[in-house]
Amino acid sequence: MNKILINGIEETRIDVRDRGYQYGDGLFDTIAFKNSKLQLWNEHMQRLQAGCKRLSLNTVDEAVWLDDIKKLNLSADAVIKISISRGISARGYAYNQRDANTRVTAAYSWPDYPADNQQGIIATFCNTPISINPALAGIKHINRLDNVLARNEWHDSEIVEGFMLDNKGHIIEGTMSNVFCILGDELYTPLLEQCGVAGVMRQQVINLANELNITVNIVDISQQNFLQMDALFITNSLIGLWPVKTIVDEKKSVNFLQNNLLDEINSKLEKKL
Repeated sequence: MNKILINGIEETRIDVRDRGYQYGDGLFDTIAFKNSKLQLWNEHMQRLQAGCKRLSLNTVDEAVWLDDIKKLNLSADAVIKISISRGISARGYAYNQRDANTRVTAAYSWPDYPADNQQGIIATFCNTPISINPALAGIKHINRLDNVLARNEWHDSEIVEGFMLDNKGHIIEGTMSNVFCILGDELYTPLLEQCGVAGVMRQQVINLANELNITVNIVDISQQNFLQMDALFITNSLIGLWPVKTIVDEKKSVNFLQNNLLDEINSKLEKKL
């Protein structure tokens, strides 16, 4: 099940003059459609609109996106990807604020994730550093070359995720996920003021932790401190929450145990979704 709409019309070709193709000038969001429901739709829309404001990008009304999704005629669980670029422009970096956006609404078959991932995954560290740019930190812009390079550093099918660091050695995120750590009875997640994507599932976990009166520390986390945590887990809009059972690199492997606090957060998250 793959279906793609460009500006509401079923199509797979975009003009080569489009600024999304030329410069990565745009945003995207990936949304889970499960049990005939768009999960965390409002949160995705809020982040997309905030990203448009940050990039001075003309927004697309929520009703337009919903109309596009209705045209996809979904009958099963699916991955919905929506993206917006600044549209077609002349050569050069300058743009005209009046240029019409290009919006893409696509549906893909739900991925066949191994059931074992719910019990814990194997991860590694990536050598590709994540680019520092506070102007873009947090938003999900379509220029993801850092993540592309990082994800293709490993080809071992047993390794599910790779953790990316900034140029100061701080853990920022996974190639496709946000990351959380547990130490004692407190939760830690990287500070994303300089780089990284602030995922909607990340915010859900933070909100749920607050409801459970769990202290959440949003701080810089060194690689050394990261490896000394009691438990780790990753999140994104499709997987929800996956524990990390082992981190492997060229020198050694570090194992992490299942954690009661992690189980409590995961249980509450599953009920919410």
